[in-house]
Amino acid sequence: MVRKSQKSRETFIIALVLSVIIIGALILIVGEKGDITKPGIAIIPVNGVISSSSNGASPKLINDFFNQANKDVTIKAIILEINSPGGTVVASREIENIVKESDKPVVVLMKEVAASGGYWIATPAETIIADPATITGSIGVTSSYLQFAELMGKYGVTYERLVSGEYKDVGSPYKELTPKERELLQRKIDAINEMFIDAISANRDIPREQVRALATGEILLGTEALDYGLVDSLGGLNEAQNAAEALLGVESSRLVRYEKEPSLFDLFSQASVTNSYAIGRGIGDSWNPMNEQEDFLLMADL
Repeated sequence: MVRKSQKSRETFIIALVLSVIIIGALILIVGEKGDITKPGIAIIPVNGVISSSSNGASPKLINDFFNQANKDVTIKAIILEINSPGGTVVASREIENIVKESDKPVVVLMKEVAASGGYWIATPAETIIADPATITGSIGVTSSYLQFAELMGKYGVTYERLVSGEYKDVGSPYKELTPKERELLQRKIDAINEMFIDAISANRDIPREQVRALATGEILLGTEALDYGLVDSLGGLNEAQNAAEALLGVESSRLVRYEKEPSLFDLFSQASVTNSYAIGRGIGDSWNPMNEQEDFLLMADL
């Protein structure tokens, strides 16, 4: 009888300890992620320059976050939080498709800046919300690069041209553009601009000619973008959460922020890339010729 009583006490103590552990774990989960009984809304950040090599705004990282959110049955919607001056065309188009193919509704929240490629990736979302002072727009493509031909001539340095094709060294900084080369590059720039216009028109359901009239490269404040129909409303995170809840038909939700844990190298690298982009191009769009491993490559930036 004594043994049975002691065994009951041991069972009770074990059950009590397990209960405390479970309750503690639930408290931690609720503390970190809010009320787990409410539908979850994932916040996926897009920070910095958009490019395949970016640490904070690469298609791979954004795709990983979207896959995680789409597979999580507790996540019902996504807030794409954009703070980016733009980036390369290919990376922007990749992220546009990621947003477009999401299994769950997407609300975009524009922070300080969502211009050029940063605006492009926002366009497939069900709702776009901007702060009144958000810098956005910048729809257009410009071209610029350094050219040293005159300086080289001044110091008696010549450029010996050995190419296998007429346009192999187009845009070389060591020679002036010919009229035909200038026309060629302009056609490429115009083609990229048409892609940008087409994406906005299709994703936002805005007449193409109306978008074309806005494709001047001008940056817009959030209030101006609202007037032009480029965003749906003004506000911040609360408004974005409310918009997501409206899409889901619920009255309350919990926010779950997805973030990559940055290393010290990531922090320094991202700061360097972002500053270089801001100094070299600003917020405007560009088509940037780059010389790499003796082959001249054209890289399109937004």
